[in-house]
Amino acid sequence: MRKWPLYVAVWVLVLHVGFEGCSTGVEPSPGPGILRVTLQASADDTTIIIRSDTSRFSRWDEFNLTVSQGKVYRGANYALLYADPTTARITGVNVNIIKREWLSGAPILPTDFTEINTKNSRYVKYIVFESYVPPGKYDSLSFSLTASEILIFIPTVYTNPVQLPAGTTPQMQIPVNIEVAAGRTTQVNLEIYPFSSLYRFRDSYLFSRKMKVVSVDNL
Repeated sequence: MRKWPLYVAVWVLVLHVGFEGCSTGVEPSPGPGILRVTLQASADDTTIIIRSDTSRFSRWDEFNLTVSQGKVYRGANYALLYADPTTARITGVNVNIIKREWLSGAPILPTDFTEINTKNSRYVKYIVFESYVPPGKYDSLSFSLTASEILIFIPTVYTNPVQLPAGTTPQMQIPVNIEVAAGRTTQVNLEIYPFSSLYRFRDSYLFSRKMKVVSVDNL
């Protein structure tokens, strides 16, 4: 089965030719829609035990994930996903998945001295893919998700290497029913458990990438 080309911008528009009130009888192809994929840490996943210490999140914590090589599948066929719908075709992004913001959406600055807690702040939601794709129904998402270290500041500073378990490929596939309409945006919201996905192995953490689909919204 032939796969789609490596890029999808705008489907071919059929040229209408009129002559004495007659048409060619060929209808125009539908335009593309936009598929947007977001990623956010679960609000319930806020602590991790490192050695004998239970961490509490802070404004300085970092757990940087690299999200790249996105694809959306319809059976064996697929369309590539990019970080934004411009012609730059950026294939991936880096996000600090445990970064927090105020409930208003304002960033938490180093000059803010208010104590951060689960009642006045939340994890940042990131757009990891936003790309033109042909309209229609799709059955799964695929992308690479990796990390190299986690940096925790409370109760003390810990920097721990992070890697995928042995034999695990960076690319992961998530079954999800998606329908994209021409000229419309469909948003798939993913949630990851950053701390629950980590378990200790020798001097580093293995990253099991526990994730779920929260919703699929037609905007």
